[in-house]
Amino acid sequence: MSLRRVDRATLLYRCRRLLLAGDGAVAIFSVIVLSSLLLFFSLLIDYARIAAFHKLTEDVVRSGIRSVLSAYDAALYERYGLFGRGGTDGELLFTEVLEANADENMNSIGESYKLIRMKPETSKLHTADFLGKHDVFARQVLEDMKYKAPVDFTLELAARFAPMAGAMKEAAVTVSLLENMRRLYEKREAHLALVLELQEQAAAIVRGSGIDALIPVRTAELAAGGDTAFAIVSEYGSYASQVMHDQSVPAEGETIYENEIHAYEEKARAVGMELRRLSSELLKSHEKLQGDARKELETARLLNTDMQRLVQQASASTASDGYDAVSRSSVTGAGQYQVPASAAADIEQVRKSADELVLAESWFNQYSQELSAQGSAASAIHMETGSFQSSSLASMSRPIASLASDGLLEGVASLRLAYGMYEEKYIRPGAILASRRQTLESGNVKAQLKHQEEQAGVLWKQARGMLHGLTAIPQTEEHMKLFELVRKRYNDNLLFNQQSDAATVSYEQGADIHDAAKQSAALMDGLFTGMAGMLERTRDTLYVGEYVVGRFPSFAPQNLRMMMTEGDLTELSHAIAFNNQEAEYILYGFHNPVGNIIAAYGELFAARLAVRTMEGLIESRSLGHPLLILSAALLYGLEKTMEDLLAFSERGTAPLSKFVKAELSYKDYLRLFMLMHDADEGSRLARMIAVIEQNSGTTLSAVPSGVTGEARISMELWFVSGLMRELGRFGLLEGKVVGNRYEATQTIGWSY
Repeated sequence: MSLRRVDRATLLYRCRRLLLAGDGAVAIFSVIVLSSLLLFFSLLIDYARIAAFHKLTEDVVRSGIRSVLSAYDAALYERYGLFGRGGTDGELLFTEVLEANADENMNSIGESYKLIRMKPETSKLHTADFLGKHDVFARQVLEDMKYKAPVDFTLELAARFAPMAGAMKEAAVTVSLLENMRRLYEKREAHLALVLELQEQAAAIVRGSGIDALIPVRTAELAAGGDTAFAIVSEYGSYASQVMHDQSVPAEGETIYENEIHAYEEKARAVGMELRRLSSELLKSHEKLQGDARKELETARLLNTDMQRLVQQASASTASDGYDAVSRSSVTGAGQYQVPASAAADIEQVRKSADELVLAESWFNQYSQELSAQGSAASAIHMETGSFQSSSLASMSRPIASLASDGLLEGVASLRLAYGMYEEKYIRPGAILASRRQTLESGNVKAQLKHQEEQAGVLWKQARGMLHGLTAIPQTEEHMKLFELVRKRYNDNLLFNQQSDAATVSYEQGADIHDAAKQSAALMDGLFTGMAGMLERTRDTLYVGEYVVGRFPSFAPQNLRMMMTEGDLTELSHAIAFNNQEAEYILYGFHNPVGNIIAAYGELFAARLAVRTMEGLIESRSLGHPLLILSAALLYGLEKTMEDLLAFSERGTAPLSKFVKAELSYKDYLRLFMLMHDADEGSRLARMIAVIEQNSGTTLSAVPSGVTGEARISMELWFVSGLMRELGRFGLLEGKVVGNRYEATQTIGWSY
């Protein structure tokens, strides 16, 4: 401890002597130390000023960018909710803000003294994004709609459709199955009818063969004699006696019956040959018709197998999963709409009854045996004609009156029996063919089906005429020119986004009510699939669709009233202007005045037909036969759909269903169709942009939605600028030193 005190004292003593020495060393040392400290602190002060300078310049440039973006196109925002640069020139605004902020910068110490005095050297403004770019445009649309669309759609539509999902699912499956079954059923029945027709033609061949004239079966015909098989039998006794008489005449004697014998033999041979010829021709034609009938029967059997397969597939598969997703979803407000609990079960029973249209395999086996029996009956006639011909020739080779006569009589009786059996079964009265025809006509079902088809045909003609009547609307040159202008803007925007033109969405109307029913079922599948996607994932398509319906005018159904009630197209010719159907154009994309309207109202018709056919299946289930139920349901659906279209034309709305007491407007259906058609989103966005450009006169591809500002700003260095320059060479500064000023460049981008 003492040693340590001595050392410290010694050290203090020596330092004191050094400082108080009189040789000037202390002064030099002090200058060096103080100079170093002064240099260090001056460097530190400028470095701190540079750091503050960077923060200030960043704030100044950011403020300038925000000021530039504050000047937006007011018309675009007010009408379409879109932000795009407009108003004051951006470069001028950016420069003014920089200069104003440079004079009023922060961190001042006093009114006359400022720590940092900034001076803008150069400034430049760059556009970063354009509103015409699909990703930029879509982002702004989604931002505008993301808080509105789910509420609007869920409360107004999903809640109303959700209770119907189960019944609509069964209806879609049932209609699709029964329509497919009906097509196969009609083909099968046509082939079976052709089988029966070929059987009747074969019977007609036998009836017209002429054999019955050679083997008379009625007493009057037997007594008439002539060149018949019975005449050969009845005259054979005399012939045999004449032959035996002439054979008993001595060699030198004279025969007296030579002419009679020769005449009988010629007659017998002729009758036998004629019977054989006729039966050969009969059998050849008969076998040809029977072969064709078997082919038709086999074709009908294969179609029946396809029908059975359809029934099995329908039992194993279901319709679109969208129905189940909508049905399972907890949609606010759905509880107030109730569909009878038995609705889906009733339609399911109708679907299961489709099995009644399938014939058992044993039915075809039995029919095949029936064809074989008819062929065998014809072969029996041919065989008996051969037997008779052989018997007649044999009886003439050894004429014995009693024995030969009995053999010929038995032969002609067998021939008459074979022909009579064929005639009874297939000609007169033709019990087998009559029974088969009654079976194929299915009692009175086909007559009822025909009557219902005729009624549906009349209504379908009216409906089709109404929709096709839209094509007859006079299209003025003014309307066409506007559509061409929009087409040009549409193509320009696709080119700007480097996309190709996608196919337009269209609705092909069915050739008849059955095609229309299948199309309506498919449309309803797509509708519920779109709804399910919206409820499960809140898809962007919903937002875009809601934006279109809310921001763009659609074609009011009231414009159709005069056409539907009086056939007058005058009002429609003015109403089809582009500005009255912007929403339909965006959805379907036809560049003509009537194409989009036809597509929209065609799908409206299909949607209503699907719902009303579902009701018709329940109303008609008591008819029993599945095809009668289908036909009656389609007739019901068609009648109610026409009433719905008339309601739309009168008040713009129609009931959703007899089970769901809610009114849906035409715009509500447009929302649904927007959900269905989401495959060509790029084309749809291009059409939206084209419409906005046409209405606003602004080309969105040239409207910036974001800018990047670049400014070079300087400040004066207070101390040794050379030393700061050296620091800059080592990369310790973000800017550069020019003379006695420090310069830095700030680049900041911003968008709406």
